Amino acid sequence: MLIAQTPQGSPVSLYLARHNSPLVSSLRTQSLICPSCKSTVIVKAGQKVIPHFAHKSKAACRGFSENESAFHLLAKTSLNRWFLNQSLQTELEKNYADINRRADISVQIQQTDFAVEVQCSPISAELLQLRSADYRKVGAVPFWLLPSEFIQKSSMIKLSAFYQQFIRYSPAARQYYLLTYSPHEHTFTIYHHLIPLSKSLFLTSFNEYHQDTLYFPSFPIRPFSMSDSLYNVHIKMNEKWLVNVLRYRRSVKDPLLRKLYEANLSLYKTPPWVGLLLRSNIFFLSSPMEWQIHLYISMQRGRTFAKHQLIQELQQLIRRKVIHQRVLLDPPADYMFEQTVDELLNVLEKCDLILPVQSGYMLKKSGEAIGVKEETGLHSIREFHNRMKAQIIQEYNRR
Repeated sequence: MLIAQTPQGSPVSLYLARHNSPLVSSLRTQSLICPSCKSTVIVKAGQKVIPHFAHKSKAACRGFSENESAFHLLAKTSLNRWFLNQSLQTELEKNYADINRRADISVQIQQTDFAVEVQCSPISAELLQLRSADYRKVGAVPFWLLPSEFIQKSSMIKLSAFYQQFIRYSPAARQYYLLTYSPHEHTFTIYHHLIPLSKSLFLTSFNEYHQDTLYFPSFPIRPFSMSDSLYNVHIKMNEKWLVNVLRYRRSVKDPLLRKLYEANLSLYKTPPWVGLLLRSNIFFLSSPMEWQIHLYISMQRGRTFAKHQLIQELQQLIRRKVIHQRVLLDPPADYMFEQTVDELLNVLEKCDLILPVQSGYMLKKSGEAIGVKEETGLHSIREFHNRMKAQIIQEYNRR
């Protein structure tokens, strides 16, 4: 921490202090306490240690939820300087007494209080959502940042569940993105429009911006357009999923295989369109092949099917944990299921695979199926996407 208190409650700051300064020497001899838990703190400083305060003994301090690293201290210092250079009003390590929370930096912009947090160590999704909810209770807007140093700068990135929790949504650009910060380089990195390929693998494009070229809280989110090459990577991952299921998932306890069996179907009899590229795919950890096969089974049960039927099916799959939802910083709204089904039905209709009827929709009998052999199945998928790729990409980029 950079802010402590005297026993009388007066704040004491080590912001921008040098390790060999008279201030640091003086504070080493004083009695100081943590503003949150009121336990004793001491000064730590050295040639390789940024001057800061630390609890003298291990204390359960809710205001500080992690052991503070040199990186975290540097990030707070660098960000606070950036905010001040924009003539913004800040309070370093602001204590929100009503919720017993302490933000790294509070930034006031007109009537809005941003509680800026740099999250350096892993925390659970439950704790992240709890801390965000606490800030909202007192009228503060939580603004989370991740360190840039721990994510590769590439068009294909791997994100753990912890990092995925910080994927946020831009209503203006209508896409999900990830924002990171490097106090060493004084740069922000924006990973635009993350396209999930698996539970942890994403396609993306990224840009680095020096902090002096940006103004908080506006960040340039570039509009994204799907390309043939990115589309082909998505199809390759679908093919990989199919091969793995055909080779390794044979148990009668497997929810998907059991459901196919009960419907008098098999993977070989499912249509080659399953696994469609949709923007809604980011809502799910499970492969689009998997959850779309489940919806196809529901579609073919009767002569026709209704939109609400597919929404209920998707909700039940999530509730029963057959399909898993991805945890995001900006959770999808309650209409996520309707949004997903709407997008799926729109693409199926544009590809002339379903027909709107009075009672809902009807599957068109194309005669196509994945095939009875692995190589036949892959050929069937590729042939379908070669024909429909342009139409699917057009619909993807339209939304």
